[in-house]
Order: sequence, then structure tokens, then C-alpha cells
Amino acid sequence: MDRIVNSIVVLKMAFIRLFLWYPLIRLTRRPRDTQKKLLLHILRTNKDTSYGQKHGFAGIASIDDYRATVPINRYEELREYISKQDAENKPHLTSRQPVMYAQTSGTTSEPKYIPILKQTIVQHRRSQHIAAFAKYLALPGVFGGKILAIASPAVEGHLKSGTAFGSMSGLIYKSMPAIVRSKYVVPSDVFELTDNERKYYLITRHAIAEPNISTIATANPSTLLKINEIMNLRSDELIREIESDSPSRARELRELLDQKGAFLFADIWPNLRSVTTWTSGSCGVLIPTLRKKLSEATKIVEMGYLSSEFRGGITVDAIDNKQIPTLHENFFEFVEKDLWEAGKSVFLGLDEIEDGKQYYVFATTQNGLYRYDIDDIIEVTGRFNETPTIRFVQKGKGVTNLTGEKLYENQIIQAISALEKAQSIELQFFMMLGAAESLEYVLYIQHKPFDASEIESLLGELNIEFFAKIKSGRLNPVRIIFVRDGTAEAYKQDMIKSGQREGQFKVVHLQYRENCLFDFSPYVWEKSDSTT
Repeated sequence: MDRIVNSIVVLKMAFIRLFLWYPLIRLTRRPRDTQKKLLLHILRTNKDTSYGQKHGFAGIASIDDYRATVPINRYEELREYISKQDAENKPHLTSRQPVMYAQTSGTTSEPKYIPILKQTIVQHRRSQHIAAFAKYLALPGVFGGKILAIASPAVEGHLKSGTAFGSMSGLIYKSMPAIVRSKYVVPSDVFELTDNERKYYLITRHAIAEPNISTIATANPSTLLKINEIMNLRSDELIREIESDSPSRARELRELLDQKGAFLFADIWPNLRSVTTWTSGSCGVLIPTLRKKLSEATKIVEMGYLSSEFRGGITVDAIDNKQIPTLHENFFEFVEKDLWEAGKSVFLGLDEIEDGKQYYVFATTQNGLYRYDIDDIIEVTGRFNETPTIRFVQKGKGVTNLTGEKLYENQIIQAISALEKAQSIELQFFMMLGAAESLEYVLYIQHKPFDASEIESLLGELNIEFFAKIKSGRLNPVRIIFVRDGTAEAYKQDMIKSGQREGQFKVVHLQYRENCLFDFSPYVWEKSDSTT
């Protein structure tokens, strides 16, 4: 059976090469023409919607016309159109009716519901196929074994209209052909469980029972670290359960545990060729820890710039983790980071952004997001033919400014990385909160207390304004509070309860105190502040 399935995979990859890969490569040689053609197609398709009529889609003939006519939108500017289209089944935002919605947290207490059209699902599958082919091309044997893919629930609830909301990843997972699903290790109904402890135990149970996993895919590396933790904390229970189905596998695991003392992915899955996950932004903090659990033969592949709103990037080079924007699916505009933060809106096209610079992203999608400000910052890393390659840097909200210092989340991440190196430790969770009322930053670190006082100087090396404000007394010294193991998981569960999607959960390592509602006090190492 495995031989038949692998033969089908080879045929599928040949199809993807011919009908998806080569056409995309050709488009990367002319990004401006591709983007203009796509934009005009989106406008023509939706010219008779309420939004299209209000903003004169029918009369727009160029990119300049579009920028002059259509305003920048955040979700709240589009919420009414989305709600009315769902309630009335009329084309208020898109000419085609959504088949479901992707739910994600918003800036208000009310979640965002992102329309998913039939075409959206087709596009997502196509992008997945292209990304899979890039891995197939670069990593021989990557699909030779089983696949451990971890998805969010396909359906999480229904709106008043009866239309479902859930996740794209879960929908794609469940709707794969049976022959493809036979490669998957975890049954799709496991992802529908609402008991997180039970769900992750079952994911781990199915995963560890399979000796021949060749590829893993999950958005957040913290998921894999949690699975590895469960493997070791509940190893006896897992092995006993596996023994009833596969005595030989249980024996292998028991012998491995006796020899090594702990389970590592490198040992339990010797044929693992790739782990596809987010490697940038706040998720990049966990990559060194994950790397230590893998063999040198396992490649960590960037999942790509991806959100509930749209898929913004595809990794086309799995060796160097180069990704291109989805220029064939979404129309992109960019504004240099410093200009946007200074209140200047100088919009650039995909062909105009420059290597080494950072930009805010604005996307026009085929599912009704027009000039959408997602508050993401990307950096241009090079070129793939004539198309820029990009990497996600951070959310725009990962910036604080108490006295003019403009401290960025990636600066905190870099400073913590340097601290880890200096102290020869690994920190799996940290968060810095800016308190305007006391003009100070409070840094929470999940670790036994140690001397972390050099964090100030490390940040000062990365941000001269921060250093100047501390030195002049305009900012009070950084206060450091150590919190116990389990804080990260407690924070995650608190965020999920407040509406964040588990599959796309990311820690924002830098934020204002008033925006963080989580109570750290029960997790502090000592009753009195553990400060430096």
C-alpha cells in the first residue's frame, strides 16, 4: 500500500511541476504586470458589489486610480459589509457568497470573521501544492514516509445565518483525497476536541506510535515542544497504550528511553527529513530549542507568511528558506516602516521594494479585503528572478514608545538571544511590558532567577534611543520578574479563551501593560519581586 501511495505522490509532483510550479516561476519574471492584471481582475469581478459600487471599481483602470479611489481599510471598516453579506446573502463585499469564515481575534472584543470563498480554498490548496513541491525538489525522501500535520478545527461554530466558521488548515486537512489522508498520522477528528490536554495527548499518542514519519508541519514551533514534553512526562502511559496495538513499537520505544533517558524527535523518527513551521518573528525564539531535538539531517523549513486573512508568501527554496509573496493571488502594496510610522503614506508596488528594507504590508485579496492594513512588517531578503523574497519580521503592534525610544519586538528577541548565549541558558518564554504610568519596562522571564541585569545594555546596543532615555533618567531601569514553569502555557490558554486561534497563536513579546490582561502574579518565583 505504501508503495502505491508513494507512486501516486511522484505522479502528483510531476503534475504540480508542470501545471503549478512552472507557471508561477514564469510570473516571478514580471511581477508588475502580474500584479496589475490580478488587481484589475479583482475589481472587475467585484464591481457590482455594494463596496465596489461605492468606490467606483468599474471606472478604475490603473494602480494609481485604485490608490486614489479606495481607502486603506482595517477590519472594522469592512465588518458591516461582511455581516450584511452573511445575513442577507447579497453581494455587499464579494460577488460570490462565502462558503465559510475564518475566525480570528480582533482589536475589539468581537472576533473577526474573514470570508472564505470556494476560490479561496482552491488558492490555498494550490499554494500548499507549490510549497510541497519545493520541499520535494530540495529534500529527497521528504514524502517517503508518513506525515505529521497539525491543524486547527475545520469548524468551530456557526454564525446566526448558519454559515460555519473555523480554520482553513482544518478544512484542507479534512477534505484531502483518501489516498493522501492515508499518509497522515493524526485523524482529523482529534483536532475537533475542545479538551486541549486530551487533544495534545492523542496527537502525541498517534505520532509516537508511527516510526516512519518523514515530514512534520505545524504553524507554531511551540506545538512541537509541547508534544515532546508530553512524550517525556507521560512516556510510561504512552508506551502501555501503544503496546496493545504494536508490541514491537512499544518495545523499541522502551529500549530507546532506557538508552537515552529521554525522547528526542531525532531518535524516535530517524527518517524525519523536514519540519515545516514558522521560523521568523516571535516564533524564531523557539527554533534553537527545537533544533536540538532534531537530527542534522532534518531541515527546518519556513512555513511562509500566513495569516487568517490571507496567505502572503510561499517558500520556493526549502534549502535557504526563501519565500516569495503570493503575487498570483493577492495584490500587494508596501510602505517603508519608518515612513508609515511617521504618518507618511508613500505606497510602493511589489516590483519597487528594495533589498534589506522593512515595509508595512497592505493587501487586496480575492475574498474581499481591499487595501487591507494587516499591521505586519516584512523585510526584503533578496530576489527570485525579478520578484522580491521576503521574511516576516513582526506585527506592527510589537512596538512600544514611552518616551521616544521606539522599542521593537525584534530588538527584545535579539537581546534575549544574546543574554541566552552569555548565560548559556535557554529561555522558552519571556515578555516585556511597557508601563506608561511609571515610565518603565517590566520583563517577565520564565526561568529560575539569575543575573539578567545586562539586558539593559544589550537593548541599548540595539536601540540608541532606548539607551539614551535610560541614561538620562527619562526611562526608569528595566524591572525583571522571574516566573515559574507553566507560565507560558497558562498565558497561551488565557489568550485562546479570549478569542485567539490556537493554531495561529503567537506570543507578542513586547506590548504595553494595558494591552496585556494576563495576571503574572500567581507565577512569580517569590512573593516579593524578583528584580534586578
